[in-house]
Amino acid sequence: MPPREKPSIPVELRADATARAVIDMADGIDRIMGDRDLYARMLKRFRSDYAHGSVPIGEALAAGDATLAHRLAHTLKGAAGMIGAQRLHQHASTLELAIRTDPLAQQVALNALAGAFDKVLHLLDQVLAGSAPDGFVLDMPQRPLMQDPVLLARLVELLIDADGAAVDLLDESGASLRVILGEARLARVTAAVNDFDFDGALRALRQTAL
Repeated sequence: MPPREKPSIPVELRADATARAVIDMADGIDRIMGDRDLYARMLKRFRSDYAHGSVPIGEALAAGDATLAHRLAHTLKGAAGMIGAQRLHQHASTLELAIRTDPLAQQVALNALAGAFDKVLHLLDQVLAGSAPDGFVLDMPQRPLMQDPVLLARLVELLIDADGAAVDLLDESGASLRVILGEARLARVTAAVNDFDFDGALRALRQTAL
């Protein structure tokens, strides 16, 4: 068997408190059950998917397309939370609410989001360049994935993408996932996915079996 390819992004990072406030990588890795390789790919994908920061949301609002702006803010909220960018997650949530309920607060919320976005993208650029701040230690217990890490990683990726193919994966690989997750946790994940509540499914996936 060929040796496993190492992540292209250094996730064994040391970061000071300021950087951790921007992206808490220990929290991000914990959210995907300790899979550091998957987390590394998620960081790289986030930087690619959000290369233009808050601009697309601002453009949608300027064009009067509140539906698109709301969807973009909601998607960003989930993506930011999954990588541990909690401040960005909070600002995206605030903007999402403003778009839905308070048009007068939208610009203030968008400006705050843009500032948080700039900090996240700047830190990711440092991570990708191998020049992240000093003092970053991922002080967290390692929880290796059981049985089939590829299968579970695929499920996580589909949930992050809010991809309906997660329904098919659960149908096709239910037996294997039952061994990995346990009956109760798989039932919670499946129920959420069937309701297209992908964020809820991710939360259920993180919960320990009862």
